[in-house]
Amino acid sequence: MPISAAVFDMIACMFRHAFASLLFVLGCFAETVPLNLTAVQPGPISVTAGTGTAIVAWEDADGRPWRATFSLDPKTPLIQSITVNGLIVLEKAQPIYNIETGKRRGGWDAFFDFPPSHPDGTTRFLADFKLTKASASSQGDRVEMEFEGLKMGLFEGTINYIFFPRTRLIEQVAVVKTEEPDTAFFYDAGLKMGVEQDRRAGNNMDTAVVYYDTEGRLATARPQGSERHPLAVRHRTIAVSGGKGSVAVFPPPHQYFFARDYSTNMANLWATAWRGNVSIGIRQLPDDNSPFYPWMNAPPETEQRLGMFILLSDGEPKDVLGEVLRYTNNDRYPKIEGFKTVAPHWHYAYTVQAMANGLNWVPPFKPVLIAMGVDAAVIMDFHGDGHPADLTNLRLEELEQFYKACRAQSGDDFLLIPGEEANVHFGGHWSVIFPKPVYWHMKALDGKPMKEADPKFGQVYHIKDAAQLLEMLREEKGWAYQTHPRTKGSTGFPDKIRDTAHFRDPRYFGVGWKQMPSDLSSPRLGERSLKLIDDISNWGLRKVIMGEVDIFQIDHTHELYAHMNINYVRIPKLPPFEQYGDLLEPLAKGDSFISTGEVLLPEVRITAGPSGQIHVAAKITHTFPLEMAEVIFGDGITVQRHMLPILKTTQFTTEDFSLTIPGKQWKWARFAVWDVAGNGAMISPVWR
Repeated sequence: MPISAAVFDMIACMFRHAFASLLFVLGCFAETVPLNLTAVQPGPISVTAGTGTAIVAWEDADGRPWRATFSLDPKTPLIQSITVNGLIVLEKAQPIYNIETGKRRGGWDAFFDFPPSHPDGTTRFLADFKLTKASASSQGDRVEMEFEGLKMGLFEGTINYIFFPRTRLIEQVAVVKTEEPDTAFFYDAGLKMGVEQDRRAGNNMDTAVVYYDTEGRLATARPQGSERHPLAVRHRTIAVSGGKGSVAVFPPPHQYFFARDYSTNMANLWATAWRGNVSIGIRQLPDDNSPFYPWMNAPPETEQRLGMFILLSDGEPKDVLGEVLRYTNNDRYPKIEGFKTVAPHWHYAYTVQAMANGLNWVPPFKPVLIAMGVDAAVIMDFHGDGHPADLTNLRLEELEQFYKACRAQSGDDFLLIPGEEANVHFGGHWSVIFPKPVYWHMKALDGKPMKEADPKFGQVYHIKDAAQLLEMLREEKGWAYQTHPRTKGSTGFPDKIRDTAHFRDPRYFGVGWKQMPSDLSSPRLGERSLKLIDDISNWGLRKVIMGEVDIFQIDHTHELYAHMNINYVRIPKLPPFEQYGDLLEPLAKGDSFISTGEVLLPEVRITAGPSGQIHVAAKITHTFPLEMAEVIFGDGITVQRHMLPILKTTQFTTEDFSLTIPGKQWKWARFAVWDVAGNGAMISPVWR
C-alpha cells in the first residue's frame, strides 16, 4: 500500500531524531576518556566504572558509606560529587594548581640561593589540566586515582587523589616532573567547588569561610569577587560548607613549608567565592622580603608530589576544623612517660632584651613554647646581637646576664638553657652548650694565657685556636655539635674537619637535623642531614643526629609549628636549672628520638641476630596514616636502606612493629618512620 506524503514525512522525522539521539549518545561516550581499573585489588576501598564516571566507595571510622564520583568527561568538573549516606557534601569540584619556577645556582643543598635574585628572574604558570585518561591502583588498603593531562610550564604530570580506609581524609596531589636542570619552585593548590546555595542576587555570594585567626579565635571571612583572598590563620586550615556537610583543606604540616630563618605567618591559606563557586586552598609567596628564602628543589626527572589534604565531614565547618587539629595534636608535642622534649637552636636575642627590660620581663617566646609542649629550649644568643667577639669585660658581663636571664625564665615545668653558635676555630657553624656558667673569650690577645683568674667571674678562658677550644670543652664538660651541616655557614662541613682531633672527640657529639632543603620527590624530610649521619657512621665515628629549629625571634601569631621538630629525651623528670646538664647528657649520647610531632617512637630496639641479621622492634604512635618504615645500615664502606611500605595503617593508632632483615657485616643501623604527609620520627645510629 503506498505511503502518504504525511506519513513518510513523519517516519523520516522520527528517523532523523533517532539518528541524532544515537549520535548524541555516541558523542557522549566519545568525549569520555578511558578508565583502567586492572591495578585495583579487593579491599576496604572499591573502584567501579559508571556511565562516564569512576566511583570510589569506602566507609569511614563509624561505618558510614562514602562515594566519590569522578567525571571522565574532560569538559566537566573532575569531581562530580562526594556523598555520605547519599547526601552530597561536595560537588562540581575541580583541582587548582599554580607553580612558580626559578633557577638554582649553588646546588641542591644551598640555603643562601634566592631564586628571584637570579638574572633570569622567575616565571609563574597556571595549571592547564585537560583530562586524557584515568586509572586507579591499590596501594595496600588504600586507593590512588590518577588522572593524566596536567601541564604547568616546565612540569607535566597527573592529578591524583588518594583515599584512606576508615577515614574521611583525601590527599590531592599533582604528580609532576621536569627535565629542566637546576629548577627551584614553589606551588599553590586548591579546590574549586560548586556551592549554588550560597549564590545571592547579582551573582554575589554568601559563603562563610571558617578558620582560627592568629590569636586562636574562631573566625569567619566572607570573600567576594574572583580574586584570591589571603588568610592569616592558625593551624594552617580553613573550612567551608559544601552542601550537606563541610570541607576543610590544609597542607602537609611541615613538608609544605621550606626552611626559613623566620616563622612569621605569611597568610598561607586563601579563599574565593564568586558566581556560584567557592575555592579554598594553600599558597606560598615568592619572598619574605629577605634573601633567606630558598624555595623547593626539583632535580630533573624526579617525581615531585605537590600535595594538599582534604577532610570531609557531614558536620559544621567549625567541627571539621577541630578534627584537622587532631592530626598535629593541636600543634602540641604530646607528653610521653619517661621522656622530656628539648628544642635546640633559637636566636631570640633574649639577653640584650632582658638587660633592657629586666629579668622579670617574660619574653614572647616562652608562653609559645610552653603551649606547644616544649619542656626545654636551648637558645643561642649573641648571633647578630650582643658582643661575642669582644675581648673585654663587656663580653663576660653579657655572658653573666645570659645565665641569669635563662635562670629567671626556668622553673619546674620549663628550662631555658644557654648555648652559643660560636662559629670560631672548629670550622663551619657549630654550637656549644656548657652544663654550667663558663666565661670565655672567642679570641686571645697576644701574650694572654689560655686561662686566667678573674676576681668577679672566676676562671676566664682566652681561646686562640681549635686545640685550646677542645681543651676547654673537655675541662668544662661542654658539648659541641655542627649546626645546619653541609649548608648555610656550614657548607662543606663537617666533611672538611672529619679527621681533626676536635671533631673526632666525644665532646663533639653530633650534627643537627631539620627540614632543609625541600624536595617533594622524597618521602622523607631533611635528607641532607640523614645522608650525613650515614656517612659519618661509615667513617667509623659514633655521632648523634639531633633535631634543631634554627629560627629567630617569634611570638604567638607565628606559623611556628610548621618549622618545628623536637627531641624526645629519655629522662624521668625535668632537672632544676642548676642541673640542666643532666638533660644534656642523654641528648648528647643519643638516648632520644627526633619527631616532627605526628609520629612518635617511644620504644625502639635494634639488635643483632645469630647470623648477623638486623632485628628491629618498635612501638609507633601516629596521627596520619603511615607511609613507610626504614632501616638504614652500613658496614663502614657502603650504606644500605631497607624500606618497608606500611600501607595498611589507618589514622590515630599505635603499631607494634617488628622486622628482621639480613645485614651481613653491618656495624651500625638506624630506624625511621614516615607518614603520608612526610612527617616522621627517627633515632640516631645504634652500633653493633
